Amino acid sequence: MSSSVPGDGTATPAPMEPLLKLVNKLQETCALAGDVGDVSSPGQKTSSFPSLWETLPQIVVVGGQSSGKSSVLESIVGRDFLPRGSGICTRRPLVLQLHGCEPGEVACAKFLHKPKVVFTDFSEVRKEIETETTRSLADKGSKAVSADPIMLSIKAPGAPSLTLVDMPGLTKVATKDQPACTVADIEQMAKKFITSKNVVIVAVSAANADIATSDGIRIAKECDPHFQRTLGILTKLDLMDKGTDATEVLSGKTVGLNLGWCAVVNRSQSDISSGVGMPAARDAERRWFDSHKETYGADTHNVGTDVLCKMLVDILGAAVRFQIPKIQESVERSARALEVELNSLGRHSLNASAFEDRGALVHEVLRGCDLFEQDFVSELDSQRDDGAKTGGGGETIRRLFEETLVTNLKRVDLHKFYDLKRVKSVVDASDGYQPHLVAPEMGIRKLIELGLRTLHEPVLTCVDGVDRVLQQAMRLSAATKRRSSSSGKSPMNPNESTINSRSSNATLRRFPELRAAVTNGASDALHKLKVETIEMTSDMVDMEASYFDADFFREIQSAEQAKLAESSRKNGGGVTSNERERTQNSSSELSGDHLLDADRDASVTASGGALRSHPFQTRFENPEFGNDARLSLIASCVRVYVEAVRGRLAKTVPKAVVHRLVLRARKGICREFVATVGRRDDGELKLWMKEDPAVVKRRDAITKRLTLLDKARDEIAQVVGEYR
Repeated sequence: MSSSVPGDGTATPAPMEPLLKLVNKLQETCALAGDVGDVSSPGQKTSSFPSLWETLPQIVVVGGQSSGKSSVLESIVGRDFLPRGSGICTRRPLVLQLHGCEPGEVACAKFLHKPKVVFTDFSEVRKEIETETTRSLADKGSKAVSADPIMLSIKAPGAPSLTLVDMPGLTKVATKDQPACTVADIEQMAKKFITSKNVVIVAVSAANADIATSDGIRIAKECDPHFQRTLGILTKLDLMDKGTDATEVLSGKTVGLNLGWCAVVNRSQSDISSGVGMPAARDAERRWFDSHKETYGADTHNVGTDVLCKMLVDILGAAVRFQIPKIQESVERSARALEVELNSLGRHSLNASAFEDRGALVHEVLRGCDLFEQDFVSELDSQRDDGAKTGGGGETIRRLFEETLVTNLKRVDLHKFYDLKRVKSVVDASDGYQPHLVAPEMGIRKLIELGLRTLHEPVLTCVDGVDRVLQQAMRLSAATKRRSSSSGKSPMNPNESTINSRSSNATLRRFPELRAAVTNGASDALHKLKVETIEMTSDMVDMEASYFDADFFREIQSAEQAKLAESSRKNGGGVTSNERERTQNSSSELSGDHLLDADRDASVTASGGALRSHPFQTRFENPEFGNDARLSLIASCVRVYVEAVRGRLAKTVPKAVVHRLVLRARKGICREFVATVGRRDDGELKLWMKEDPAVVKRRDAITKRLTLLDKARDEIAQVVGEYR
């Protein structure tokens, strides 16, 4: 590492050299593999791959517009290559990789977007930066900014092995030719680049302005509140007012930074216009500080570009040394995950011609069906970590039974349904031209039938809900993109068709035609099972209207007779009119809601005949029993019976749904489809074995990324070996 002037032809190796070269090599490897996409929008994943780039320490240079950032970078490089002028000169982040070379070698530069073009004229480098910026922002305006970085690699004698990111200058007001959002866009962009804990923030401030107004220090404090990873650079000391100096700032008394401060004196605009070169500018800087020893002291430990280069090298080297274990861990973890996914995709492309004969084709299809069924069962049993209120499909089905079905059954308002007007209408219509003699048995039967019909909808809703859960599990089992098994993972890019290695069934993901055929077969099977389940549960409701339990009504009559006997005993053998009224209305107080969770069924046994002798015959023969009272009695008796049926259905419908729908789907959702595979012709089987282009693309991308990681692993091992 050189502590001399970059560009003066000398380069003295320093202990940090291998570490700094490692970062440069890893960044080059990342750039070639396209692992710089997320730099354009830090904090937002634009790639489904784990990023090695994000684990590498970086130095990001921020500062206000015209604070001297570009001059500092040019002084470090020893070359004049950055755009200059009024207003915003840097409109895209510039990722600048510096490499030292042997004395006598020609300095050169390369851009990532033009990897085969070598620039030796640095004025052409400046033009290319301007051209590329204009090209990429042509549709946004001549003064717009973008977070998409320009990657530039410079190799020059004596240059330190550093990677610096030059950000557009912060500004407070957009000029007339700039979009109104420019100020906010630059601010947001800078924050995204310096938020990571791996980033060393270099805040550039002009010494001839109050440090309290420095944009660089302000934004550094927002992302690094305690200034633990911030280095301050003071520029334009030669332009400070006479009688003032920067000693308070450099000593850290004004703003204390953990990494300290460094002061530099760069070329003025007149020097640049007159063509003053970098070596001459560096000599002028040394002379200026020599002439101000009384102010800044003879110990120039934090003044001058030479010192700044050494500070940056030491800071970055220490960060790399600290980060190497994490980089190694990231490489190994990423490689393992990608190896698993590559194995699930198959390491080599397949098509119909890759299978030896028809038997091999059929075997692969059946293998895919078997794995699909395993995935289907796993989806029903899985525990979700995606923020859902419920667990897997099985838990959702249980809640449909225990909560939704019971709630919907109770929601049927039988009191309102059996109002006196409806009861009278049904009884009269059932009697026809011949009125009933004692009890309106036909009317009671009709009322029960009508009440039972209201229970069809809750039962059907339950079956529909279970079917939706099974359909969802079926779709997830065949999906090309699976939900993440952990909410902490970065989401997949929605614009990419990627394959998640969470599922064991890679066959269907590789062959979209086969996936479509299997899912269509599974969907048809679920539809058939649903129809059968609806028929079964509907029959369970209808059969309650086909045969009535007379003993149920006799039990109610026995209970009421017991109440009358008790009242008679309390009144000395007589029943008062008030007692009779209360007893006559006791049926209206009966409720069957408790039958949803009580063992009422145990007390109701099957009868050998229908309602041949109505248990309330004595009530209807009683001359004191009015018409409305008779209708109320009929309504309450019928309602209690329907409520008892409702309670039985709450317990039996889940059994029927599980038996007819859930268990049969779990045991073989592809059973009928598998039975037809052997009858398919060769042409259809071969069509199914056409590999998905997205799988091919993903496999190639994974292979390329694994090559990157293998190279990174070798580079790290070599450097770690040197330090052992």
